[in-house]
Amino acid sequence: MAAGPSYINLSDSKSDEETWLRGPTIYGMEFFDKHCHFGNEVELTKANLDHLKSQVNDYKPQIPYYVCKMGKTTNNLTRGKMTFNKEYTEEHLKNYLTVPTTIPITSNTNAWVGTRVRINKVATGHAVITTNWPDVVMGAEIKDGDICMFCFYDGTRELGCFVTRLSN
Repeated sequence: MAAGPSYINLSDSKSDEETWLRGPTIYGMEFFDKHCHFGNEVELTKANLDHLKSQVNDYKPQIPYYVCKMGKTTNNLTRGKMTFNKEYTEEHLKNYLTVPTTIPITSNTNAWVGTRVRINKVATGHAVITTNWPDVVMGAEIKDGDICMFCFYDGTRELGCFVTRLSN
């Protein structure tokens, strides 16, 4: 993985706030970067960055965190789904997804959410969470544009996931 700038200042004349850019081809050299996989282009505010640093400092996962900006397809409450990119799926999830499976997923972003979701590897090579994903979106109050962090863990004989929304 090529090293890039540790941050890119995206502030404009309307704001003095620095933001940090990460993504599938935008790498950083901060200590948290080696513990995270950025699924799409993510613009981190100082509050996002502090939350991410704190999380990584408290818990360095066996499976890297998946960090992404949530979009309309993800947050659709009737047919919503969460898709993880091919690279992350291949490197970190494929051994758990030899067959479609149901895993526990929790979040304590605003109110405690705990349910089971269906996750499988689809023909395109992506891992996709479908069944009960809208319950997670509603319970965790995930909105379009929110930056979420997924922590997959190898639980007792099954994969599990904890999702949190980074501070805004």
